[in-house]
Amino acid sequence: MNLGPSRAKLTWRARRGARELDSLLLPYVRELGVGLSEDALKTMEQLLSEPDPVLLDWFLERKVPAEPQLAALIHDILNYSEQRHQDQRPPTGL
Repeated sequence: MNLGPSRAKLTWRARRGARELDSLLLPYVRELGVGLSEDALKTMEQLLSEPDPVLLDWFLERKVPAEPQLAALIHDILNYSEQRHQDQRPPTGL
């Protein structure tokens, strides 16, 4: 997969070193990063410019970012992660 320079940089910046953040950000960026619009890329870059403690507060829903576009992106990432985990669960009742 050939990502443009911005998208390759985005994938690199999504590696935070905190397991909680890596498990949310890396799959989202790897799977959906190629299809992000320029505006969505800018919002993702803005999100990734925040320090880890701030991101953890947002993703653990202890706080909400003031910018609506960041709040929407966080909501999207959390929904994507939840759906991904549901898809990985084995079927019940077997």
